[in-house]
Amino acid sequence: MSESSALIMGIVNVTPDSFSDGGRFFTSDLALGRIEKLLQDGADIIDIGAESTRPDAAPVPLEEEWRRLKPVLAVLDQQSLRISVDTYKPEIMRRLLDHRVEIINDVQGAGQVDDAFLSQWAKLGRCYLPMHMHRDPKSMQTKPLSLEECKPIIQNFYEATQARLLRLGFPRDKIWLDPGIGFGKNDQANLYLIRDALQRAAETPIALGISRKSFIGRLLDIESPEERDAPSKMLELAFLFAGVKAVRTHNVRHLRRLKDMITP
Repeated sequence: MSESSALIMGIVNVTPDSFSDGGRFFTSDLALGRIEKLLQDGADIIDIGAESTRPDAAPVPLEEEWRRLKPVLAVLDQQSLRISVDTYKPEIMRRLLDHRVEIINDVQGAGQVDDAFLSQWAKLGRCYLPMHMHRDPKSMQTKPLSLEECKPIIQNFYEATQARLLRLGFPRDKIWLDPGIGFGKNDQANLYLIRDALQRAAETPIALGISRKSFIGRLLDIESPEERDAPSKMLELAFLFAGVKAVRTHNVRHLRRLKDMITP
């Protein structure tokens, strides 16, 4: 068996309305308990989000997003963990400079962030993970990208985003790109993005998240998000073999067991 160096990102939604586990970890105490469990299950990175990006989700005011994040980050600052924060707001990102956050997981693909901040983040040796989203959560599924529409758009996303971040001082290994599977693409386009990402993974740091997503439910007629874990793990195992940089998942324990099986 081949060795997989993919990092496992455990998802923590400090929100009342995320599609998979909305409300279950909304308070800081519940979120910290979730983080402890993810670490016990074998997460390499903890990915914290305080604004839902599920389809039709309403935007969260900046101060409310920070109110949800701040107490969790204050506790994690005292620990030696690899932390990622899921946000697209530049002001939230600037506040992360004062915390032990290694990765910004930007669900709007760095489109709202100015060059000066990105250069500062790069100088600190931190990682940037821009994701492609078609429109925004409120409208992304109104008319999702078709397969043919998706191909040139995602190609440009990879090339233009990487070129910009390289120009601003990020080394290649600190730029992780996410094509945004499920974020404003139809099912054919989502399947294409998976194949395309697996081909790119050997040369480009790619981060992928397909855990419990609705396109899996549509393709396999599985309504409950948690019941989509088994097919999610089948796809995530393929990601491990392909050598992607990171896999975002809800069920860390099962993915860790699969990774350990294929790692000598």
